[in-house]
Amino acid sequence: MAINPKIVKNIAWLLCEHGVRIVMGLAVTMILARVLSVEEYGNFQYILGLVVIFSALSYINPAEIVVPRLTNADATERKIIMGNGFVIRFVSSVVAYLALLLFVFFTDDIKIFYLSVVMASSILVNESSAIITAYLQSQTMIKYRSVLVMATHIIKLLMFLTLYYLGVTNIYAYGFVTAFELFLIAFGLLAIYRILTKEWFFTYDKAQIYKFLKLGLPFFAGIILMIVCRRVDFMFLKHLGDEFSLGLYTSAMSLLGIASAIAPIVAISFAPIFVYKFDDIKIIKSNVLKLAFGMFAMAILTAVTLYFLAPLVINLIFGAKFSGTIPVFEILLVVLPLIFLDEALNIYIIKMQLGKILIYKWVLVLLFSSLGYIIFIPKFLTYGTVIGYGLGYLVACLFGFWIILQSVAKS
Repeated sequence: MAINPKIVKNIAWLLCEHGVRIVMGLAVTMILARVLSVEEYGNFQYILGLVVIFSALSYINPAEIVVPRLTNADATERKIIMGNGFVIRFVSSVVAYLALLLFVFFTDDIKIFYLSVVMASSILVNESSAIITAYLQSQTMIKYRSVLVMATHIIKLLMFLTLYYLGVTNIYAYGFVTAFELFLIAFGLLAIYRILTKEWFFTYDKAQIYKFLKLGLPFFAGIILMIVCRRVDFMFLKHLGDEFSLGLYTSAMSLLGIASAIAPIVAISFAPIFVYKFDDIKIIKSNVLKLAFGMFAMAILTAVTLYFLAPLVINLIFGAKFSGTIPVFEILLVVLPLIFLDEALNIYIIKMQLGKILIYKWVLVLLFSSLGYIIFIPKFLTYGTVIGYGLGYLVACLFGFWIILQSVAKS
């Protein structure tokens, strides 16, 4: 069966956007590492982590609900879906922003609170404007968003470079630019939607809002748990460790994030031809396991290569004052194969439509990783965080294998 050219172009634009995001992200990181102290860099990344966690509160109207309904919607239906989705997301985004500020106000000092007011303000527009991204996805027109995002990344980098060459070292200035980029994307998406549809979608209906909330709730818990699991390490280290350790850990994690970014791309690329097209449970199980071990081996080779390159890469990107990041990153590389393995094992859950199982999975991951953080961070600081993070992914992989073996036993 021939693949729709529009889908191929969509994927190509997403990959292009991802590549630009990585390059621009590295350039921005290099600037931040040179103008901020290790402690300030850690706090900067900590707030970005909080933004990710609290933003999850606005995911109650997820793309899984919106995109399928927009695919074949006429103008009237589109306005209903977009308008009510926007209202749900905006209101929940305000709640998320206020919840984040309250959390920081009662757990951190006033300087971190003021920085949060600036940097976390993007929550107010980020997810609500993403309803337009859902529309673009439904019409396979994601190129408009990709071009916008790539352009804003370049603008952000230029603003960072300007501040850097002007000798600005104030963390609030860089926090403002970080938030400004997301506001720029939000208003850019609104302009794109207006140009494409010649209309606005600002409307709401209480009955429709209730309907969409009810439809989104089954996805909500799983999404929140997954996102919390991926960023809660920053919170534990911030409050159980010290700011210097936080700076070293967050810098190492930013590199691990780049190294692991290819895992979902590989999984998504192989899944349709290797798993999704089959219905025989034995073939599905066999191919998922083959893909899992293949990705595991790929990650080991990647980890070994990065281990030897770590001193060069870290000194190049972060500079000499982040030399303590090198041993942290080298130990973190042990987790990389588990991240790849987990991505592959998730394909089985998706294929068998075991979405509710993901809630149990992320509850277990959060439980065991949190126990690891609580036990080991006070003793080993950064390395204790690595232990907790690795423990979480180990539990995720064991759970994935257990699900496959359980379903095979039943069959």
